[in-house]
Amino acid sequence: MHDLIDRYINQTVKKLNPKDREEVAKELEANILDMLGPNEDEHTIEQTLLSLGSPSKLADTYRLKRRYLIGPETFDFYWMVLRIVCLVITIVTTSLTLLTIFLSPQLPSVVDIIVKIVTTIFSALSASFLWVTITFALLDYFQVKTDTEAWDLKALRSLEAVPTRLIKRTESIVDLAGLSVFFVLLLAFYLRPQLLAVYRRGWESMPVFITGLVRPYLIGWMGVTLITLSVAVIKLHQGNWTPILFSLSAFCDLLGVLYFIFLINRSEIYNPEFFSIFSGGMPTWQTIAKAASIALLLLTLVSIADDAYSTFKRTRLNESVQAPAR
Repeated sequence: MHDLIDRYINQTVKKLNPKDREEVAKELEANILDMLGPNEDEHTIEQTLLSLGSPSKLADTYRLKRRYLIGPETFDFYWMVLRIVCLVITIVTTSLTLLTIFLSPQLPSVVDIIVKIVTTIFSALSASFLWVTITFALLDYFQVKTDTEAWDLKALRSLEAVPTRLIKRTESIVDLAGLSVFFVLLLAFYLRPQLLAVYRRGWESMPVFITGLVRPYLIGWMGVTLITLSVAVIKLHQGNWTPILFSLSAFCDLLGVLYFIFLINRSEIYNPEFFSIFSGGMPTWQTIAKAASIALLLLTLVSIADDAYSTFKRTRLNESVQAPAR
């Protein structure tokens, strides 16, 4: 079978329930071959696949259960946004609740902590569901187009049989959630820098940093995190690697790790008493900081190299993006 047909079928059935994919793939392949007949030249195949419509719209016709909470044309986008919002809200709400409990003068009982977390999350998720649903209901009522997928010859030729350049949605969502929690922690440490301390039983807590000196650096780190968070949103929306997106992602990764290396090696922002817990004092900490910096930088470069391989790898299938010779 022609690889373009194979790519089209793969792209269509992956949007369906896993148990239905094999049967739909066989049926769709048979339908396409019947439509083609004996004419299997490149141009005829392209025009036939274009006439069937985009894979997402064709997949919707194979679903046994129609979904009408939101209009069928916007339901997929609505469901994706709702899941992302609920995940991020759950993680951020839990983090904020725990921080609030931790900062309270009197620590409540375990039962009270669990009840407070559950009720707070339930309230936040209820509000999120309500507002996301209302927003999409209004978009659907006023017929605002949310499907930005273009279905033309260029889109057809860009389909890949092997998703070497795809960005997994789960990874993007995990990145969004992790960055959101990290931003909340940075904000908490900015408001109460003394929380970042060494805690030893029978001793008073020992702050790691000097409050007045570390706060400007925390503001800078929050700015870097917001930039990285914005790129993570773009990656989730884009769904596949492009040279521009790879450049943005690599820039943010390097910016984040270099800022961390810069911060961890600024000896003047540390509380002098902090170095007393190391046998060699400040020199020992500087050695640890440099080793951690090198290891983190190497891991980041490996991650960037892996993204670069996914973005710029040239395979026979990817070369089919180029227009065939006429």
